Amino acid sequence: MSYFVIDEEHMKESVKKTRDHKGEKNPHFGHVMQPVSRDAIASKQRLRYDLMRSALEQSKNSVSEERVRQVVQEEIEKFLNETLYNNKANIPIEL
Repeated sequence: MSYFVIDEEHMKESVKKTRDHKGEKNPHFGHVMQPVSRDAIASKQRLRYDLMRSALEQSKNSVSEERVRQVVQEEIEKFLNETLYNNKANIPIEL
């Protein structure tokens, strides 16, 4: 005969504990960002957006209709090759 020990603590549903950081409980409460820090963050953000804009301009100039056709053709050929050679039913597909 065996006996089972029932632990009520394990039977309860787990409740997710959340931290309360509202108002004065916030560890950053009362701290003010220094103007030097603000300027540093702003300059990095400007640099980041300038790099994104220049990359976008380069991509607009470098993508041509011919390149799009080439990429689409490669993807179609890749798909058909996978379909033709990996088809387990061995159903012939004529192109």
